[in-house]
Amino acid sequence: MYRRVALPPDILAAATGAFLTLATIMAVSRYGAPKGLGLTIGGCVFVVVVSSFVLLPHVSVAGTIFYFAMLPTLKVFGSNLLGGTKDVISLAAAAAALVLIVQRRAGRAPVRIDRAVLVLLAFVAMLYLLDIGGNLSGQSRYGLAWFHGVRLFAEPISLLLVGLSLRDPRRTFRWAASALAITAVVVAAYGIFQQALGVDRLMSIGYTYGQEVRQIGPRLRSFGTLEEPFSYAGFLLLAVAVLVLRERLRARSIAILAFVSLGLLFSYVRTAAVIVVALVGLFLAQRGNVRSALVLTAAAAIAAAAFIVGGSDVQSQRAVQVSPNKYLTLNGRTNVWSQALGHSRSTWLLGRGVGAVGTASQRANESLTGATSQTPAAKRGTIVDSAYLAIATDIGFLGLAIFLALLGRLLLLSWRFAAAGAAEGWVALGLLVVMLFDALTRESLTGFPTAYVGMLLVGLALASAAVRAREEQLPVATP
Repeated sequence: MYRRVALPPDILAAATGAFLTLATIMAVSRYGAPKGLGLTIGGCVFVVVVSSFVLLPHVSVAGTIFYFAMLPTLKVFGSNLLGGTKDVISLAAAAAALVLIVQRRAGRAPVRIDRAVLVLLAFVAMLYLLDIGGNLSGQSRYGLAWFHGVRLFAEPISLLLVGLSLRDPRRTFRWAASALAITAVVVAAYGIFQQALGVDRLMSIGYTYGQEVRQIGPRLRSFGTLEEPFSYAGFLLLAVAVLVLRERLRARSIAILAFVSLGLLFSYVRTAAVIVVALVGLFLAQRGNVRSALVLTAAAAIAAAAFIVGGSDVQSQRAVQVSPNKYLTLNGRTNVWSQALGHSRSTWLLGRGVGAVGTASQRANESLTGATSQTPAAKRGTIVDSAYLAIATDIGFLGLAIFLALLGRLLLLSWRFAAAGAAEGWVALGLLVVMLFDALTRESLTGFPTAYVGMLLVGLALASAAVRAREEQLPVATP
């Protein structure tokens, strides 16, 4: 009979050092000193980030939330190359989660991730990786667009698993919630300050009209530290959900909530009002007013449906010419409901192909620095006005049904914890409501940073609720 023996820390440190030394020698000999040194430093940074998520998850998660919100501004005033750091951080966090899962399995400790979530997630991931619809239609065959489509789906979802896997979830969730509130104040403050600067001043300091700088009529739409007003509104709404549902509203929470709400007002995003109504419904349900909550939630759902129906026939808004052969719509979005799915019903089941349309198709025509290739505009891809539609075009209505089942499972788990009295369950519900409603009118389920931060916090909230339920012996309904 064999017994598992854990390696002492000094042996592990020596092995890691030997591996990094060997990797440095190989990188320098193959790519030369400059590139080899860069790869070595990058590898060391990656190891440090993985270790920080394993050993200090509360600090790492809080820092990640703040950095993700500041990254778009750093790209504008720094370098576009910084955009890749979010991918590195997401990959490092996923690697840390894998390390923790392996450690628990080796120590015969239970891996407390819902099996139904894992199974549904595995099915959706398989459809993205195999890209059956793209191979059948011939529109996406494991090219760069496919890679970006898989990446944009995998990174936010992997952060959901990270949140479910990290150590000390209650402490980590508290730090994450506080970091989100502080970051939202900074983002909202910058959004309010942008109103004072105005369009011309913002463009003079480096922002681009039609990308970050947008207007609705004569009014500037604030975007804070983010890339556009819709991400700005989505991020602030995540903070509102946490502030309203996490704990009893105190003077400090009310002050932060009022300030963030003022910043949210300057985004002029209509769906934000719908989401606020839904959050008010959850707030009332948390306090026992179920009937009022149901009425408000139904009203929010009807309003969201009205926005979709009303905007489905609108092709575009006023456009601005930014180059001799390039035009951008004033709000940066073009409705392509009929064009996205295609006219052949044979592609509806499994999709047109991962990256055939949407953000991934555009990223496939951009360089590492973000410069757009000089291809005809018709080949650059289009932005899809719904995350659900984007998923349907990627992996078909079959994949969309499985993904909706995954979201439904997360809602069910959140509701069970909420009904048992765990505040984290209500927070998870609020975060999911924000993302689900927001996804009706834009590709927010893969959008940065809202999907990344939202999925990470949902995982943390569910993990924290599970620990609270065990420690306080809450009557949680069994799955």
